[in-house]
Amino acid sequence: MQEEEQRGKQKGKDNKYDKVMKENIEAVFLPLTEKYLNFKIVSSELLDVKLQSTIEREVDFLRIVKTDKGEEFILHIEFQSSNERDMIYRVKEYNAIIQRRHIQLQKKKKKHEGKKNLEIRHYVIYLGKARMSMRTRLEGRDLFSHFEVVCLNQLDFNQMLQSQIPEEIILAILSDFKGTDPEKIIRSIVKKLRKYSQDDAALNKFIEQLRVLSDLRKLEEETIKTIKDMPITYNLEESYTYKLGREKGKEEGIEKGIKKGIIAMLVLGNTPRDIAKQMEVSIELVEEIQKELT
Repeated sequence: MQEEEQRGKQKGKDNKYDKVMKENIEAVFLPLTEKYLNFKIVSSELLDVKLQSTIEREVDFLRIVKTDKGEEFILHIEFQSSNERDMIYRVKEYNAIIQRRHIQLQKKKKKHEGKKNLEIRHYVIYLGKARMSMRTRLEGRDLFSHFEVVCLNQLDFNQMLQSQIPEEIILAILSDFKGTDPEKIIRSIVKKLRKYSQDDAALNKFIEQLRVLSDLRKLEEETIKTIKDMPITYNLEESYTYKLGREKGKEEGIEKGIKKGIIAMLVLGNTPRDIAKQMEVSIELVEEIQKELT
């Protein structure tokens, strides 16, 4: 039971990080592939992300792409914030479902006759802080054998900070700091975001995403402090910051403040049991608010 709760809690945490990456993948798609996956895309075609089989699976990113070298293949990208022991088998499962789904779509479009099945290339973008230890390759003559890994924690933060794309700039918080003071890097990221964001609304979105991702490096408190000290129009009281929400709930000591803190934690993917424990409220109250949100 305790192990299931732990898995549920970790899944909730993973979901909030994945959500940020999924929101930004369209903007960072081309520079990500060219700079970090080592191929240049000249055209792409959107594929359905929801995959139907006897079970339903939803991948993070799926496209048919053509490169400047004339290659055409299906590109599959997954974002992973922790070392999942069975990741290799999950990607293998995705491979079979994607392949079958692609053939079905080709038949519907009457484009399958005389065409070879496209190669599927799998990439896992590892967001975690710990050393990547996932198995990435199967032995033997399996139909599917491996996926490539890009470890953001091994990339130089300067590479991201040189970008003019906000969605790429915030990835610097997950990179190798090379011994540089984290507060200095956070300040640089925020300055860059302010420079290249289209308006205050976009800036607020990227700052909030930065705060969420900073939790992967245990730098959320430093990020919040740096943001508050900088002259930008970002209201932390209105963000989904569960720590601030919890403080507000305790300080106000009223239903409105407590509810705001619970909502913030639910949005960030925390489990009702974990929220009830941290907010010191009943799990029934948390579940009632969760129902209101859905």
